[in-house]
Amino acid sequence: MRFLALDKLINLEDGYRRRFKIDALDLILAREGSDIFAFGAVCPHQEQSLDEAVIEDDIVICPRHGYGFSLSSGAHVEGFCASLPIYEVHFEGNEVGVLLRQ
Repeated sequence: MRFLALDKLINLEDGYRRRFKIDALDLILAREGSDIFAFGAVCPHQEQSLDEAVIEDDIVICPRHGYGFSLSSGAHVEGFCASLPIYEVHFEGNEVGVLLRQ
């Protein structure tokens, strides 16, 4: 696995949201309370941007149709939609990023 640094940990205040597009990778790094998440930046249902998505109780909710996806597994809460990509958040020194499979 390869570490991809995205931001400095000090920048991730509660409510932090930032979209990163790096080559084919398109993800959002977010912080809610003490939890930090990295997930695909578009809803798999109709490719709606998740920049304005709400995060509640480990679920990211698409702003277009209200579809919820688990931030642990990426699974659609109701089970009939494709899964949302979830990335493993990793820390190295004062940087936060994701681990990518090579």
